[in-house]
Amino acid sequence: MIGRVLAAVLAATSATTGAMAPPVAAPRATGPWSPTLDDPVLADLLVRAELGSLDIRMALARLEKARADVDLVRAGRRPHLTIGVEAAAGGADVSSSSAGAGAPVLGGYEVDLFHRLRHGLDAAKSDEVAALQDAAAARQLVLAEVARTYVTLRADQEHRAAAMVRADLARRVEVLTRSRGLEGSARDEDLTSARWAGVLADAEVQRAVRAVEVDRLRLGLLLGSDEPVDEPGYVGDEIPVTPVTAAVSSEMVQRRPDIQAAFARLRAADLRRAEAVAASRPRFLLTAGIGSGDPDLLYLLDVRALAWTIAGGLTHELLDGGAAKARKRGAAAEADLAELAYRKAVGEAWGQARLNLAKLQDAANAEALAGKTWTREARAFGTGQMRHQDGDIDGVAMAALEAKAADADVALTDAQAVRAQAYVDLLLTLGGQAT
Repeated sequence: MIGRVLAAVLAATSATTGAMAPPVAAPRATGPWSPTLDDPVLADLLVRAELGSLDIRMALARLEKARADVDLVRAGRRPHLTIGVEAAAGGADVSSSSAGAGAPVLGGYEVDLFHRLRHGLDAAKSDEVAALQDAAAARQLVLAEVARTYVTLRADQEHRAAAMVRADLARRVEVLTRSRGLEGSARDEDLTSARWAGVLADAEVQRAVRAVEVDRLRLGLLLGSDEPVDEPGYVGDEIPVTPVTAAVSSEMVQRRPDIQAAFARLRAADLRRAEAVAASRPRFLLTAGIGSGDPDLLYLLDVRALAWTIAGGLTHELLDGGAAKARKRGAAAEADLAELAYRKAVGEAWGQARLNLAKLQDAANAEALAGKTWTREARAFGTGQMRHQDGDIDGVAMAALEAKAADADVALTDAQAVRAQAYVDLLLTLGGQAT
């Protein structure tokens, strides 16, 4: 049941990992994978994780901050208008005085001659795209971890059920050994060994019970709660086959949100390098005012008061102590660092994809071998039942055959869980899709 949903656990994220498209929506999907979910428990956990996961909420908060930064930079490209009240008193000497007051309205606008403001805005937009992809990556990680932990929970439920079977078998063997001892066909050492086996079996039950509790608590934490989730009902065979994946392509790796985020940061760094270059060039400002008393304008126009003003100014800092050069060097270094980070992310992602594909194939082979072993032990147990009915073997031998069958069943469950989790890891490596 779980396996049929693992292929779709991360599928929704692919809609949010397109290359460099302007963000138009939050990375949280509306549930395009829902029609393929056959496990209602896992489906509910995934929805609750999207709503409650602290990691996802933190990523969305960083996305909101990036969007606010875009608005802040965009505001610098628009005209500004300031209104105020000013008053002054003074005199040419101590025996005379005069006073005045006004309510100036001042406006200003910077003409973006060398595209400094445009580069800054485009860089902020690229940072927003990176934050969007970071949120998508956080969502993928959380959903993948929920799926892994859910598979572990189902496997631990099988371990607990098998441990209870083995504990019951140990008690039966102890009773049979005691009876054989009374008949003189068993030694005291045999009874001691049977009792010790029962102690070990009971300890295994307790360990398996605690493992299930840990899985429930882990799922609760992934869902943003400090309380464990309710334990789902268990009927056995909860980890079915996942789709077969024989190869991966580089295009799948390129769709990963962390790769898209690294590329967006590379583009933002290139734009900030261009912004630093433009910032070292002259700036042209337009200003206008009503009731302005700007002393520089009064001096320039050789008047004592102005009812209105319109002015333009071209400014350039001739000596800045090397600040502009340092800013350009810093921006260039940031761009080089972003390029290296992007190349590193792509290389590691491709390597992870091949390694995880190999792990999945190894897990599938191990599962097939475990399945054959289980079939052999199950057949041996069935044969043993018939021989027991015919009186050819006693109850102790029959319990040993049943224990071997239970161990083989647990081994098969473990192999299935490893395969399912390897498939989730591969999905995560490929950005949510294996095809």
